[in-house]
Amino acid sequence: MSNIPPSHTPRNNPRRLSPKLLGRAIVCFLASIIPITTAAINKADFPPASAVPSVNHPQVQQWLAEIDLKGAPSIALNVGEPPDCPAKVKPGVCYWTCEDCANDDVVECPDKNVWGLTFDDGPTPATPDLLAFLDQQQVKATFFLIGANVVQYPETVVKEAAAGHHLASHTWSHHALTTLTNEEIVAEIKWTEKAILDATGLRVRYMRPPYGDVDNRVRFVLKKLGYTVVDWGGDTFDSNDWKIPQVSSSAVVTHLQRAITSYANNAANNTKGFISLEHDLTSQTVNVAKSLIPFGKGKNLQIMSVADCLRDSSPYGVANNTAVVSPPINTPPPPAPAPANPTAQGAGAGLDLGSSHHSAAATAVWSSGIVLGSALVAAGLALL
Repeated sequence: MSNIPPSHTPRNNPRRLSPKLLGRAIVCFLASIIPITTAAINKADFPPASAVPSVNHPQVQQWLAEIDLKGAPSIALNVGEPPDCPAKVKPGVCYWTCEDCANDDVVECPDKNVWGLTFDDGPTPATPDLLAFLDQQQVKATFFLIGANVVQYPETVVKEAAAGHHLASHTWSHHALTTLTNEEIVAEIKWTEKAILDATGLRVRYMRPPYGDVDNRVRFVLKKLGYTVVDWGGDTFDSNDWKIPQVSSSAVVTHLQRAITSYANNAANNTKGFISLEHDLTSQTVNVAKSLIPFGKGKNLQIMSVADCLRDSSPYGVANNTAVVSPPINTPPPPAPAPANPTAQGAGAGLDLGSSHHSAAATAVWSSGIVLGSALVAAGLALL
């Protein structure tokens, strides 16, 4: 919250508008008038869904040429989806899922009584309902997105960004990263990065490994790509909501309510906040969030995205040599359907992944809007 001196408030000085309030007015005004539209997503540009992308693709070869993977730790690839934990993890591996070794992964929020709210595996048809609920609750979250799903539902990702949520990567195909080669990890991450960038103009910098499957070799590659790894608060704050209906919704809710209650009851001794793991997979998992968020508020927890809990005001990278700012809050119009392309190969071959492939002119309008919006918002922010 802003600490505006009493002498500068509109109530005490009705004829004077402080620079901070003027800056906020500019930003809010721009958010109300600058539309946000979906940029070009052409499913033929992307690899097949659900499969680890080929490292022989020319685009992947280009990405590999841009980074230096020499010096990567020599750690054997695991087997399984997800992999079984070995009887004993070798020294230097730092395997988070099997030995709780986080290295420098983000596993908690630095401030006490803060709940870092995260959702994995979207976007899906259930996500819009969750977005509406989060808006009603005035809560922001981090969405760890699967690249193939971004290609299928780009409009939903645009809405997430426009609402001020934090976008992050959850790989292209949700395969366990410790089972993949260094080059395959690059392909998984970069295709997802491209999908989100094409859809929103935002270059993500945070990621969560599927299953939390990460060791020092995987971390080496991810750092080379400029990513911060985000895990979660271990079994305590893992909802396991993906197990519904094999596990009842009430059992899932009760588990996290007990964890939240235990944390809140220890408020005097807490020094850090926590990060939970939930999913926007189905209406059932969304209903879990609808139960838990009001419950957490009732325990006086501050619920926010991982970027906000880390106080990171620049959670995105640089796109097309232009500093990226979050798109303004505005609901985009539905994109016109793309014409059928019976010869298209790539994402969705044999699957209906959808498309929002717009013309070059539309893309140019989007790019110009980002640049203009960046300049105008910067002017407003400079006064804050």
